[in-house]
Amino acid sequence: MWGAVNLLLIGLGESFHSIDYSWVLAHGHAMIFGFVGLFIMGFSFQAMPRFAGVTLRNPRLAFSTLPLLITGILLQALAHVMAPQPPYLPLGIFAGLLQLIAVAIFVWVMVRTLRGAPTKGYYNGFVYAALGWFLVAAVANPIIFSLFEAAATPEEFLFNVSSFNIPYRDIQTLGIAVVMILGVSLHILPHAYGFRTPSRRWRRFLLWGVNGAVLFGIISFTAGMTTGVHWWHAANGISYIIFLVAAIGTPIQFRLFRPLPAGSSDRSLKFIRAAFLWFIVATLLLLFGPYYMFGIYLPMTGGENPFSHAYFGAYRHALTVGFIMMMIVGVSAKVVPGFSGIDIRKTSSLWLVFILLNVGNTWRIVSQITTDFYPEAFRFIGISGFIELTALGLWGYELIRNIRAGIRLKHSPQQQDC
Repeated sequence: MWGAVNLLLIGLGESFHSIDYSWVLAHGHAMIFGFVGLFIMGFSFQAMPRFAGVTLRNPRLAFSTLPLLITGILLQALAHVMAPQPPYLPLGIFAGLLQLIAVAIFVWVMVRTLRGAPTKGYYNGFVYAALGWFLVAAVANPIIFSLFEAAATPEEFLFNVSSFNIPYRDIQTLGIAVVMILGVSLHILPHAYGFRTPSRRWRRFLLWGVNGAVLFGIISFTAGMTTGVHWWHAANGISYIIFLVAAIGTPIQFRLFRPLPAGSSDRSLKFIRAAFLWFIVATLLLLFGPYYMFGIYLPMTGGENPFSHAYFGAYRHALTVGFIMMMIVGVSAKVVPGFSGIDIRKTSSLWLVFILLNVGNTWRIVSQITTDFYPEAFRFIGISGFIELTALGLWGYELIRNIRAGIRLKHSPQQQDC
């Protein structure tokens, strides 16, 4: 909702600078740590032990991460909104420390749990890597908050945001979310749908290639911004190529779009297939970005700064909503009924959610890039956020129905007799 309101205000103001950037930072953090982070943690606590054939270690300690992370996210959002009014800085840093404690507990519990497994799954490397990126992001969080919100001058703020915001978001979106999704997919897609298991060579490429591309992208971008040596930015294109190869090759390895036997498909599969298509779109936008900035954006606008907030924001949205969120919706649509003891064939098809998410995301990306050349497009951009919000509301309502039905089923007299 916060993102939709932000986008509406941007549309009304006909500028991406028409809202306080602290609101953008707060929305982004709530989206990544709140939505994506909590989903990864909850899914990991519930599903990873089942995958590994073990029991979750220290479940009470694991559950303590929920209030810690929620409190930290809410307090940091408040600190963003308060800035620069005191005590925003100590409040933001304290909130970051709460989140660090929550993430550290999560990582410790999951490592202990997976290390006790009788056999090691080939997805374990991805899980450990994503846990590592999650811990890095949590350590960096209070530092990033201070760099952005405590900048002494507008020039210092602009330098800090332009130099460190993109690498920080890459850690969160690519390091945590994408790496975890790729690892979980290696288990779920072959086991739940009967898709082909990717080759060992491809699994190694995904593990080392994607994580290496994230690390190299962070180093090269930060070095280019802080030293002024533009060759670092040129070298950054290597990571873009690796991401694109991973995005195109992974569904091919799974044979994701081949017909399935009767009864193998269900409501979740359309989201998973669409997610991988959006992954390709996102990485194409990323790879095409430098040419767009220098070959299209600068010549057509006559500006001096070769960076389009609209274009890069469109790439981010293709990745976060198109790939990450679509996968979250798809995987949850598959596993929640199963965990609740409900026949998935008797649940809602979620077609309306699927249509609204894809329409809203496409609307957002196309209209956002169009604003670079036609300011009139700002009149339409604000609607896309509420289309996506409606989709997420319907999805959330369906999940709650499934969970509540599972609770009733568990406590029914027939089930207790069994």
